[in-house]
Amino acid sequence: MEQPLHLKDILWAVTTIVEVLLLVQLIRGKLLRSYPFFSGYVACVILQSVGLALVHRSAEFDRVTEWNIAWGSQGVVALARSLALIELIQKILAQYSGIWALARRLLVSVGIGVVAYDLVWSKGMSQWLILNGVRGLELAMAAVIVTMLAFARYYRLPIHMLHRTLAVGFCLYSASYVIDYSLLEKLLQKYPDYWNFLGILTFLASVLVWLIAVTRAAETAVETVHATIPAELHGRLSSEVNLRLYLLNRQLNELLRSGDRR
Repeated sequence: MEQPLHLKDILWAVTTIVEVLLLVQLIRGKLLRSYPFFSGYVACVILQSVGLALVHRSAEFDRVTEWNIAWGSQGVVALARSLALIELIQKILAQYSGIWALARRLLVSVGIGVVAYDLVWSKGMSQWLILNGVRGLELAMAAVIVTMLAFARYYRLPIHMLHRTLAVGFCLYSASYVIDYSLLEKLLQKYPDYWNFLGILTFLASVLVWLIAVTRAAETAVETVHATIPAELHGRLSSEVNLRLYLLNRQLNELLRSGDRR
C-alpha cells in the first residue's frame, strides 16, 4: 500500500498546483467578474486541497474524523460546482429568455430530485448522506451538460470555445465520478486510497482542459465559432436556425407566461 499512497500524494500536489495556475489565469485574463461562480469554485477546490492536506498530516485527527471532514468539504465543493454549471448554462442561453426560463425550472426540479434521492438512499445514515448526495448531483450535472450540448448541436446554437470547453471539463469529471463510485461503492471503505487516486487523476484531466481553455481566452478575445461553408449558404442556414430558435423561444415564453398567470 505504500507505493499507491506516495503516488496519490504526488498527484494531489500536482493537481493543486494546476488549480492555482488556473486561478492565476482567470485573474490575468480578467475573467473573475465574467465568471464569478466558476472562479469561486476553483478557489473552493484550492482551499479544500490545502485544508485536507493539513488535516491528513495532523496527528490530532483519527481516520473517521478525517473522513467526515473530507466529505463535508466535498459537499461544499459540489454545491460550488453546481452554481458554476448554472452560471455556464445561463451564459450560453442568456439571449433566449424563454429557453433559459425553462432550463432554470428544470434545474430546480433536478435539484429537488437529487435531494429526494439522497434522503431515500441514505436511509437516515448521516455518513452516507453527503456521499450519495454528491453522486446524485454529479450524475445530474453530467446529464444536464449532455442535454445542453445535444440541444445546441441540434439547433446549431453557436457556443464560445471557452464555454464549450468548460462544459466538457465538467462532464468529464462528473461522468467519471459516477462510474468510479458505482463500480467501487462496495470496495470504497476497503480500498479508499485507490478510489481517491482515480478521482484525483480524473479531476486533474478536467482542470488541465480548463487551464488550456482559459489560457487561450486570456490571450485572445473569445470568438464566435463560424462554420466553414460559403458565405451565402452560411447566411441562409443562419437565418433558418435563428428562425427556429426564435419560434421555439417565443413559444416557451408564451407557455411560461400563461403558466405563471394560472
